[in-house]
Amino acid sequence: MYRIAIITDVHGNIYALNAVMKEIKEKSVDFIYCLGDMIGIGPFSNEVLDTLLETDNLKMISGNHDEAVLALLNNEPYPESRVDVIPHHEWIAERLNKQHKSVLEKLPRIINPTIYEQSLHLIHYPMKQSFHNAHICRDPFDLTGIPNQKNFTSLDGLDGFSLVCFGHEHSRHRFTCNSTTFFNPGSVGCFNKPFARYGIIDVNQNGYNLMQQCVPYELDKYIKELRKTSIPRKKIILNIYN
Repeated sequence: MYRIAIITDVHGNIYALNAVMKEIKEKSVDFIYCLGDMIGIGPFSNEVLDTLLETDNLKMISGNHDEAVLALLNNEPYPESRVDVIPHHEWIAERLNKQHKSVLEKLPRIINPTIYEQSLHLIHYPMKQSFHNAHICRDPFDLTGIPNQKNFTSLDGLDGFSLVCFGHEHSRHRFTCNSTTFFNPGSVGCFNKPFARYGIIDVNQNGYNLMQQCVPYELDKYIKELRKTSIPRKKIILNIYN
């Protein structure tokens, strides 16, 4: 058996991430995949990236917040649909360590591991193949629609994958479409209860077993630290946790 952990949408919440990483160490996980949006929303982007980069047997892919911040740092086009978020992302960009910028620039959007003949498709949010390389200014992560069987039926290039893991939508999702199972364990860092969510997948010769995980963490402490910051859109962010 090979055990992997799926984490996604940490969103600068180091308190939630620390709780998840501590529990993962206790569960004999062989590998960890982080499915994007490590930064943005929460104020602790550098701390989150430090923790992930210091973790052995872990790979990251990029999400829309990661790529939007990079667009600002590189003077590239920014998504017009997100212009109201520019001050927030500028605040993140101004404080992002230079080495983290280099790491984010090298991240892929997709990882397709094969484990015990089970082919997995890991992406921040499922999209048509024609959008796989589209610049973030075109909002490629928002073109599929909400996660459901109707919207995901139109996706191409997934026939060979038994399991697609994704994030972006902060709620949990698990359903089957065109013989492919879609699994989103829910956001690690954006949840209105004092729990951080992630997933564990056990893979063996007979298939795989998906297990939703939920670990308590100090949400009150995180909110207290968040209130102390000057991060733009703070009131909107705090409403996530109400």
